[in-house]
Amino acid sequence: MVRRLFKLGLLGVVAVIGLEAAYAALRPVPEQPEFDPSGEFGDRKHATLKVAVLGDSSITAPGVADPDQIWVRILVRRMSIERHVVLNSVAVGGATAASVIAGQLDTAVAWKPDLVLVSVGANDAIHGVPVGRFKRDLETIASRLRDSGAEVVLSGVGDLGTIPRLQPPLRGLATRRSLAYDRTHQRVAERVGALWLNPRQDDRELWIRDRSLWSEDLFHVSAHGHTRWAEFSWNTLQPVMARLNG
Repeated sequence: MVRRLFKLGLLGVVAVIGLEAAYAALRPVPEQPEFDPSGEFGDRKHATLKVAVLGDSSITAPGVADPDQIWVRILVRRMSIERHVVLNSVAVGGATAASVIAGQLDTAVAWKPDLVLVSVGANDAIHGVPVGRFKRDLETIASRLRDSGAEVVLSGVGDLGTIPRLQPPLRGLATRRSLAYDRTHQRVAERVGALWLNPRQDDRELWIRDRSLWSEDLFHVSAHGHTRWAEFSWNTLQPVMARLNG
């Protein structure tokens, strides 16, 4: 009897999570344009720093009003105080690590950047890509970029359980699942000699409480959220920038 009740309870939890996932996926959302943050920044008299960006909608930024509000552009503008920076983004909304390999990696490597930022993993977590496969794909990306001579920065994967569209118990599942992908970023960074941005250093409760950090679709990050991303990322980037400017 106990075993039967346990199985019924487990099926009930699975059913609730399934309904929550369907609601989050099918709930109507406003259309939000995506952007290409590529561009040139700073005085051309300064030494040029080539920065490539690979990844997903964390880069193409549905939810902001202007590409200048995207966190990578905010970072690059800070870099351009001392350097002439050329930013080249090949990111595509919805990308997984596998699609980065298939459609972005060769282009980025051929461009011969000095610094590369890789922001991918959330879609792998959401779409159920096994962590082991994600690890292999991320290692392929990071290793090839490092072998090209570039400094490589891995974004990590933030706490997907803070996304407002999600409700309990799906929120807890998203938190646990995304943590596994974030730890994979950390391990791959240590293995290949890259930098990990550690997105979970920010205040999790603030991301749950403050809806201004999220765009109208309650899934993507707003301009305010991108500003916070840029702030903690800049603090972590300081050792890389010291090497590149030295």
